Amino acid sequence: METKQFDVPILLITFNRPENAKKVFEVIRKIRPAQLYFFSDAPREGNSNDQEKVEETRQLLNEVDWPCSIHTKFEKTNLGCGPGPYSAISWVFRQEDRAIILEDDCLPHDSFFSFCKLMLEKYQHEPRIMHISGTRWNEEYYMGNYDFFYSSIGHIWGWATWRRAWKFYDYNMQSWNKRKDWQLLNARLKSRIQTQFWVDNFDHTYVHNTQLKHAWDYQWQYTLFKNNGLAVVPNVNLISNIGIQGVHAKEDAGDKSSFYRLVSGWNYRGRESDSIVAADDFDQYHIDHYFMRNVKPFRKMKLLLKSFIYQ
Repeated sequence: METKQFDVPILLITFNRPENAKKVFEVIRKIRPAQLYFFSDAPREGNSNDQEKVEETRQLLNEVDWPCSIHTKFEKTNLGCGPGPYSAISWVFRQEDRAIILEDDCLPHDSFFSFCKLMLEKYQHEPRIMHISGTRWNEEYYMGNYDFFYSSIGHIWGWATWRRAWKFYDYNMQSWNKRKDWQLLNARLKSRIQTQFWVDNFDHTYVHNTQLKHAWDYQWQYTLFKNNGLAVVPNVNLISNIGIQGVHAKEDAGDKSSFYRLVSGWNYRGRESDSIVAADDFDQYHIDHYFMRNVKPFRKMKLLLKSFIYQ
């Protein structure tokens, strides 16, 4: 009997890591998506190794062995890890109203796709929900016996969203106003230190990203904060990042705890919260124990002192 095809468009964002991309592709192949969007950034100028690896990665499309509409965006000049994903996601939403987004180092559990599909359908008309996460960080923090919960933080290692949400995204953060946005974030986070941590990161992105072109995800998190958007988060982790080596990761980085995390299967049991509100206590814990886990006490004191500038 023929396996039913998966009807949510999937975007696979790739560059020069064919081994990683193939692993992610093999999981995608299992669900037989009817629409596959394949983005490939170009080799860096003068890099012969890139040329070989990028071409090998693009050859993955020859392994599509199911009925599938394949859409390709093969760049001719290297965009980099900021404009590249931004360009790829925007490309998809010029044609689709919803999509699942995977980069070539985000290896999903099979049930990641059913989780995204269900949430995309469930919240398609709910403007407060702007993001569907595949990662469930800080599993040690008990969130009750729910199938999923809501967070102000939208992680991008395997995720999904809608055109209606992406339309608010601005790569250049033209609406950024350090003083006004500090007030907005502090009302949301209720922690001066955490607010200042985010403001510093957003301001650095706003000031430097046009030249450095190193990020696109800070802009998306800013979009969520700015529009009071929420992410749906599964009760188990569904994504393992396998990209500890490569151009997007520092191989000699001291903290590698984010990579090769265990994944579990997700099942919908009908256990969900009665109200759509952010789990503020979890978010504060998560920011402290994930984003700020390596921030030293002295820097936290500096963040606190700096925060009074924006009173």
